[in-house]
Amino acid sequence: MITWLLVWVIPVLLTSEQSAMDFFEKSSGEMTIILLGALVVLTLLILVPQLLRAHQRALEMQHAEHMKALEQGQSLPPPDVRSRAAGRTAALVPMVSICAAGAVTCFLAAYKPDQLFSVALTAWAVAGVASLAAITGGVALMGRLAQLQVGETNEELPENPLEK
Repeated sequence: MITWLLVWVIPVLLTSEQSAMDFFEKSSGEMTIILLGALVVLTLLILVPQLLRAHQRALEMQHAEHMKALEQGQSLPPPDVRSRAAGRTAALVPMVSICAAGAVTCFLAAYKPDQLFSVALTAWAVAGVASLAAITGGVALMGRLAQLQVGETNEELPENPLEK
């Protein structure tokens, strides 16, 4: 819809071919930002309801599993909320930082500042370092939580492992 508006309606409103080219040259950055914003909103309108439905189905299956276990006289262990939070953090931080770096790059390309390369490089480097830190920390935390859940600790190591 928006693409049709940008490509067909706006040039028709302009009187000559030269003024249409001038319009696209002068406002191509703004049109790009509007188009990307519309794509993000459309993506959210499609994705969010699907994610909510999937979460609802997972909750229903979990409830059915708990009820079946109670009928059989068994009790299920509680879900590990800490591991789930660590996994979500390890996944979401890189996604958000890459989206933010992409948005910074989009605005830089639209407004064409003098320091385009250095600012874009800085934005992507910070996004990369933040993503790497989040993934490394999340995986390390999930590994440690798995060790604690099993009951292993690092305190049982001998003084010098080579002597044994």
